Amino acid sequence: MRDGVELVEGVHKLAVLRANAIGDYLVRLPAIQALRAAYPAAELVLLGTGWHAGFLAGRPGPVDRCLAVPPTVGVRDDRPPAPAAEVERFFARMRAERFDLAVQLQGGGRHTNPFVCRLGARVTAGSRAPDAPALDRTVPYTGHQHEIHRFLEVVSQVGAAPGDPGTAAGRDRCRPGRGGGCPCRG
Repeated sequence: MRDGVELVEGVHKLAVLRANAIGDYLVRLPAIQALRAAYPAAELVLLGTGWHAGFLAGRPGPVDRCLAVPPTVGVRDDRPPAPAAEVERFFARMRAERFDLAVQLQGGGRHTNPFVCRLGARVTAGSRAPDAPALDRTVPYTGHQHEIHRFLEVVSQVGAAPGDPGTAAGRDRCRPGRGGGCPCRG
């Protein structure tokens, strides 16, 4: 248990949905690092875009593997939507991955929560705007919240809770030589 929230039992493989540009990835990095710390033995798979695999290859970090998400309305809008058959093949491959946990770190969930549900994970988590379907563990989506804090709040719902860089303890962790790693740096 971390900060009063139970870890999900038996997580051997977890997926994180974040299929956008580099700045979006970097803003989610503290939350992804918190997941890695909470589930150190699990394979952490980033569901992103094609550039993620090349960019992260050979670099130290919390991600074990990257899989490209097909262009999909509201999830990956950088290209026209992929044909339905391609999207169905993607979800069949994702269900075959047998994720224990899937975490949505991409907005309020109107399009992304149904996407995460289709992965077939045993437990799902993410944020939820009023017009979004629920996941197993959600936090209300607040538009006026710093994104780093929003997604740290999301991962806290599955027991992943690093020191908050906005607190004295979190800032202290970010000082060189303090140990423990900085949640706001990769």
